[in-house]
Amino acid sequence: MIVSICGITGSYAETAALEMLDDSISFLYCNSFYNALDSVKNKRSDYAVLPVKTSNSGYVSEVNDLLSSGHWAVMKKIDLNTHHCLMALKGQELNSIKTVFSHPKALQECEIYLRQLNFTLQEFFNTAASAKHVADNKLLNTAAIASNRLLIFMD
Repeated sequence: MIVSICGITGSYAETAALEMLDDSISFLYCNSFYNALDSVKNKRSDYAVLPVKTSNSGYVSEVNDLLSSGHWAVMKKIDLNTHHCLMALKGQELNSIKTVFSHPKALQECEIYLRQLNFTLQEFFNTAASAKHVADNKLLNTAAIASNRLLIFMD
């Protein structure tokens, strides 16, 4: 079974898919919610796993708009507890961080804390991809908000 998700390895969508289904699934990683649904429509994947609501900031309007614009059926829903981590390259101190990358919903959920620290917030298409971006580009004075499954990128 092929499951499309918006994100990369270590993303919350991947965690949700593994929790809902089983370890024998294959993933088609997409860079948008639209592309994840489109892969199902065009039979490149069997299912898409998408977030419809977060516990802290409510409905994911983009996903709900996409679902209501087509003939989609929700097969299964789960409650996934997300625990956001602020992560940067090893050796970076909190007071040296100037910019934080993440998905808009994660930034919204952590906004009060981040604004208190006077960080510049930069939207990225996925939490996991934002952590990988910081790590791959060795961005100093920069952090990402993502799942602790992504701490491996920060070594």
